[in-house]
Amino acid sequence: MKYEDSDKPLMHLFMHIGKLLNDRLRSSLGGGGIHFGQARILVSLMRHGNLIQRTIGQELHIKPATVTNMVKRMEASGLIERGRDANNDRIINVTLTSKGKEAANFAINVMEQIENDIRSEFTQKEIDKLRNPLERIRNTLGGSDPGI
Repeated sequence: MKYEDSDKPLMHLFMHIGKLLNDRLRSSLGGGGIHFGQARILVSLMRHGNLIQRTIGQELHIKPATVTNMVKRMEASGLIERGRDANNDRIINVTLTSKGKEAANFAINVMEQIENDIRSEFTQKEIDKLRNPLERIRNTLGGSDPGI
């Protein structure tokens, strides 16, 4: 399919924006020794106090094996603690350590700075108009808001 300059595939624009955002997050979070996947878990734990490992995977749309590996590495680096539920051995509770709280605060600050940089280019009215079409695109592609 041929597109005029003003009608180039939106997919390419979104892919480029996604790459730029990932690069910025990777670079900024790397300064604190964490990566984006860890940051998502740390921030969720900061907001909720503790979470069940299964919930982390389901609500952040991360495969169970990936969550297990990430959580093991995060535990080994002292960011989180894991423990079996007193009533059900199959349930693994995940909580932040003090080091994890510091890392979560760092991640929150990085994400807020990037969000502020993006929002600084738009009026609130433009942001309000932009949100719904972007959410529809995400939903069309099979995505949904993380639950936590």
